[in-house]
Amino acid sequence: MKEFKTTKHTIIVTTAFVVFILLSTFYHHIDKYLTGVIFILLTLLIPTTVILILTYVVKGIIMIYRERKNLTFKLILPTIIALISLTYIFFNPWHLDSENLESKVEFRACYEGTQNQSYIKFRKDKSFEINSTGAFFADFWYTGNWRKNGDTIFMKFDKERPRLLSDTIIIKDEYLVTLTELNNDTTKDYSRCYYLGYCKGLN
Repeated sequence: MKEFKTTKHTIIVTTAFVVFILLSTFYHHIDKYLTGVIFILLTLLIPTTVILILTYVVKGIIMIYRERKNLTFKLILPTIIALISLTYIFFNPWHLDSENLESKVEFRACYEGTQNQSYIKFRKDKSFEINSTGAFFADFWYTGNWRKNGDTIFMKFDKERPRLLSDTIIIKDEYLVTLTELNNDTTKDYSRCYYLGYCKGLN
């Protein structure tokens, strides 16, 4: 009976580790392409697998102490796998990321609001993606293609576009400014626009 339980625990903790690796590796595409119940369930599975692995570590350490006079490799195998899993999750600096399968980023821009944030990645294959997040778990993606002529960026959106952008954007003072804002003589402050570079945590 003890051997059966050990085999069962080994399968469970190994499965949890594999599920974590798959979900964390492909989370960029899960977030980008999935919505609704499927997205919520897959997102919740990530912390669930971590909690399950932590549970097996604690239970395994207790079991090793209790059975320290009769330990076998098979008996401690679930605990070894759980510890390796935790090491990968919390201490491995080289996590796999499916975004590496995408075209390299040529340049990027960021917008930071009071309760929301958005970034744009202009990729070398002339595709772009925008991810806007905000309060109450708001999470929106916008995609399309772009081309650049001097300081002017022409954006063709696959579907809808965010309100702070238009099909034609001008790079001015390191900000992405719409033609409406540029032609408004009273508008001198572009702080409500996207700025070039990584997000700076200004808000």
